[in-house]
Amino acid sequence: LSSFVKPINKHTMPPKKAAKADEDLGLMRAARFGRVKNDLSMGFVGLPNVGKSTITNLLAGAMHAEAANYPFCTIDPNVVRCIVPDQKFQYLAKCYGPPSIVPAALKVTDIAGLIRGASEGAGLGNAFLSHIAAVDGIFHLVRAFESDEVIHVDDSVDAIRDLETIQSELCLKDKDTLSKVVALEKERVRKEKGLPKNTEPPLTDAFLSAYSKCEKLLEANTPIQTHNDFTAMEVEIIRDFSLITTKPQVYIINMSQKNFIRKGNKWLPKIADWVKEHGGGQIIPMSAEFEQNVYDLKDMPDAQQAFLDECTAEAEKLGLKGPKFVCKSVVPRIIRSGRASLCLQSFYTAGPKEVRSWTIQQGCLAPQAAGVIHSDFERGFIKAEVANFDDFKTLHAGAASMAKVKEAGKYRQEGKTYAMQDGDIVVFMHNVTASKKK
Repeated sequence: LSSFVKPINKHTMPPKKAAKADEDLGLMRAARFGRVKNDLSMGFVGLPNVGKSTITNLLAGAMHAEAANYPFCTIDPNVVRCIVPDQKFQYLAKCYGPPSIVPAALKVTDIAGLIRGASEGAGLGNAFLSHIAAVDGIFHLVRAFESDEVIHVDDSVDAIRDLETIQSELCLKDKDTLSKVVALEKERVRKEKGLPKNTEPPLTDAFLSAYSKCEKLLEANTPIQTHNDFTAMEVEIIRDFSLITTKPQVYIINMSQKNFIRKGNKWLPKIADWVKEHGGGQIIPMSAEFEQNVYDLKDMPDAQQAFLDECTAEAEKLGLKGPKFVCKSVVPRIIRSGRASLCLQSFYTAGPKEVRSWTIQQGCLAPQAAGVIHSDFERGFIKAEVANFDDFKTLHAGAASMAKVKEAGKYRQEGKTYAMQDGDIVVFMHNVTASKKK
């Protein structure tokens, strides 16, 4: 890390004035309810036998070849770390060619299949719901493929019924949680104000408003995170409710390989309508069957490309031509969408010993980003030397150096109020004075 952080003894320049921040910082609406951390995770949620374990394993394995030095691990049988596909990072790694290359990773949990009645303890019930509570975002996996070999828990494939089942169970669990919120808030206010137990304490208008809005949404079977009309104060209050449906959701539709190739399935329009009616959200059609076939050929690149070309040729025979019908893996898109839904982004440190991608939340200021590397760097933060990736790519002239970027006047010094941008290449300046011994 020493090549990325330079201790200096004095502040060589005053911090720049804070630029006027975009009011929402580009954050997705669901992220306002989440934890402010850099190690956020996604979890696959769905009925049994929809492909959760298969896709989780594919996400974990697909990008490993791009970072041979990364210490990959399965955290436990149902939790994996997925390498984040990042062309900028790959470019820097190739340019510097260091012995250590550490990409960004997204933690994903394969949560056991939910069944109708889980909110009341059916199946794995409470264990299932506690696993959802532990993750920060949801990949909602929906089955849209027929197979005699993979039995559906309800004996037939009906994507809309499955969506209703999952959403209903999550909303029912949140209704149960919400039913206890008022009593807990009253108890908190009594303790805060030193009131006796038999006293009816006053609750704030913001609390009552937040509670009422959540109650109406859950009664309508609508996730709370899809609602726009919350004040900043209400968001703060709702964050403490610990409700499952405040988590961002990405809908993953698992189709057959045949339907994936032709980019069509009878359930897709119905699913799109359903999602729109229930607050909206991102929908990603994919095929675990297709992805498994691609992955199985990972050690034979020529055969893998031949398979992809064959699938594209099948689409062309159906009159489906153009870039959108070229068959390729959707796994990178799924990983990126999960990370984006959690409002995570990367900055890079690059040198002869190591190129590393560091994960931070959107809107993170430079001192906090420095703290991701080491707490001392945040505590003794002085400034950040920053280069925009595109400027580096345009100007570095093949050299693993910032010299050309500096000559062009594109190497900036930023202070404590600088909001980090996705893809920044950074060196942090810090100075921490050791405590004197008494």
